[in-house]
Amino acid sequence: MYKYKITVFTPTYNRAHTLKNAYESLKNQTFSKSDFEWLIVDDGSDDETESLVKEFVGEEKDRLDGESLNIRYVYKKNGGKHTAINKGVVESDGELFFILDSDDALAPNSLTVVEDEWKKIKDKEKFFGIVGLCTYPNGEVIGTTLPEDTDAGALGVGFNFVDLYFKLGVRGDKTIAFTTEVLKKFPFPERDGIRFLPESVVWHEMSKYYSVKTVNEPMIVREYLDDGLTKNIMSENSIKGIAFEYFLLIDQNTYPFAKYPKRWLLNYMNLSRYSLLSGSKYFGELKGIKNKLMYVLMYPLGYVKYAKQKKEVH
Repeated sequence: MYKYKITVFTPTYNRAHTLKNAYESLKNQTFSKSDFEWLIVDDGSDDETESLVKEFVGEEKDRLDGESLNIRYVYKKNGGKHTAINKGVVESDGELFFILDSDDALAPNSLTVVEDEWKKIKDKEKFFGIVGLCTYPNGEVIGTTLPEDTDAGALGVGFNFVDLYFKLGVRGDKTIAFTTEVLKKFPFPERDGIRFLPESVVWHEMSKYYSVKTVNEPMIVREYLDDGLTKNIMSENSIKGIAFEYFLLIDQNTYPFAKYPKRWLLNYMNLSRYSLLSGSKYFGELKGIKNKLMYVLMYPLGYVKYAKQKKEVH
């Protein structure tokens, strides 16, 4: 049994200057504060993050209205966001696990929406979460809206998360409130030297076994800072992680050829492309003759992409 209905989880690294916004958005939730916790995993910050969180905790203890926010702070050695998520899942005391990045904020009714939509699902063991919308600070929806299956709760159908993007035309960032139990079954692979790993390695792999319920409600207000991951996707740190991502997608057969033939092929091209860009070597780790042969066949296309992008690495 979990103590809370929802864990709002924030992985952070040197983001003391942005955490206040996330904190304020949690204080303003329509959802009862006794039903959720804010779990912060500090991935080795050397700024004022810890002392700032202590201020938040002190402020909540001094509240007179009895509606104090439950805040927990965990510090770990720097290893990247994916390792912080692994730590957070282990530490979580909520049935649902909602990731709130340290430079983002929750819409006021986000947690209420999550809880209401989760209640509608009768066959919960077939689902790994609720997918909702993200917006820019001006309220504009990022990318497209989502297709909705109004019978998902009654029929236990929902959507395959990968199909939302690859077959149903969904674009842009979306947010997911996960079931903690499912996340525990799919930890992010961790490897020395890899401090960034795209979430597709886990989110898309889970989609082979579980569905999601969609809701066209804005839940996350997303900021794209100049020093954030999105705007630094061609940094040496990022491309090492992307190369590892494509190796894992091949190793896990996340996109089976029969269902996603284009994605299956692109994995091999992108593995060679990002291996060249990052100086990584994964060919020897590929299992089976088929995988090695496909890598060799797609290598020329990967090299062309590499040649066009190598000057972008920073």
